[in-house]
Amino acid sequence: MVKDYDKEDPFEMKAMEIPGGNIIHQAKVMSEEFRDMGTTKDELLTMFSNPFYGGLFMAYSQLGKESIEKIVGQIYENIHVINGQEN
Repeated sequence: MVKDYDKEDPFEMKAMEIPGGNIIHQAKVMSEEFRDMGTTKDELLTMFSNPFYGGLFMAYSQLGKESIEKIVGQIYENIHVINGQEN
């Protein structure tokens, strides 16, 4: 099923540039979002290295493979369980 783009959809992912932003913080937040949507660690690492995913790839290009692997590893180790479910 393909959903048409709706600019008012609160769940539609949108890339935003944060001038003077902290790229490490951005990589952590993006990793948490994809983890919480059910993306596996290996899938996310592949996404970071794929130019199709602009924000992820920008972080990958600036920080390098090892830094991204470390960030993603930390994010997937920091999973909290609420009401018997991982969050």
